[in-house]
Amino acid sequence: MMQCYHRSYTQPPSQAIFKLIPKEDQSTLPGDENTPEKRANKLWSYFEKKDNERLVEGEFIQGVTENENAMRLIHYEPIKE
Repeated sequence: MMQCYHRSYTQPPSQAIFKLIPKEDQSTLPGDENTPEKRANKLWSYFEKKDNERLVEGEFIQGVTENENAMRLIHYEPIKE
């Protein structure tokens, strides 16, 4: 059976990843990425799905691996100066 993901699926990982970002780096994040909720919303927007639509697991994996910006939102990489 295929796993389906709702928009809400992006919330817990976004919250966990956001906690890994040092407080001093959080203040330098773009305005649409400076909270876990905003990061989750931005991630979901890359899939071009409505809030009530679903993704199958393969779509999620493919969408994240093929989009550098989406991939960046699901892991923390220190800001390079």
